[in-house]
Amino acid sequence: MKAGDLKYFFTYETEIPDGIGFGIFHPGHLIWLTLIVVVTLLLLSFYRKSNNRRKKGLEFGVAFSMVGWMAIRALYIAVIGEDFLYELPFHLCSMAGILCGFHCVFRWQWLGQVLYTLCLPGAVMALLFPDWSFYPAIHFISIEAFLFHMGIVVYVGFQLCSGGIVPRIRLVWQVILFLVIVVIPIYIFDRAYHVNYMFVNWPSAGSPLEWMADFMGNPGYLIGYGGLVMSFILLMNLGYSMIARLCNKK
Repeated sequence: MKAGDLKYFFTYETEIPDGIGFGIFHPGHLIWLTLIVVVTLLLLSFYRKSNNRRKKGLEFGVAFSMVGWMAIRALYIAVIGEDFLYELPFHLCSMAGILCGFHCVFRWQWLGQVLYTLCLPGAVMALLFPDWSFYPAIHFISIEAFLFHMGIVVYVGFQLCSGGIVPRIRLVWQVILFLVIVVIPIYIFDRAYHVNYMFVNWPSAGSPLEWMADFMGNPGYLIGYGGLVMSFILLMNLGYSMIARLCNKK
């Protein structure tokens, strides 16, 4: 990133010049990923060593920091006068920030399954293939987006460590039902207003969805998208089951 790019720190995507983004897996992106891995591991280690009262505080702090980030981003959009149509919490990760808050308060089992099986891999994929890479690495949106998605990973990690979330493959139907209830109206909304929440109108640039669209077309890539989601649901549950068995044997 060039020093001059800092003048775009609060510039929204509609005014960002081409060619100043950090680029996927370029140095700026890799530095962010390294920092996120280190901070996440440190927080999980600190959480595991904490007493129950401190664990609760950490859970609430991380869960509601994401709600705070969403409020700050909404204020930012209001101040610069951009259209809220493109900033609604209809992406899976945006919903995850709110869902973490609900889970932190109510501890609904079905919601824990959704957070682990859908939101955790969704946040990881977003960090690996960010759709905000056209911004500079040091930009308000970049900072908010990286920290927000890290928050999802950290919160679900806390719950896995404490047993607040216990993935069960027999409850996969709850996750699929959640998807059906959420995706259908969002798809209708996307088509009506020509937006792309949950990437059901067109794939995110540089992501595996774009690779699918290259050979499956659009909307053909949605078939691959659905298969990818189902694969994640099954692999996340099977992976947890295998690790749990190994840990029990030891």
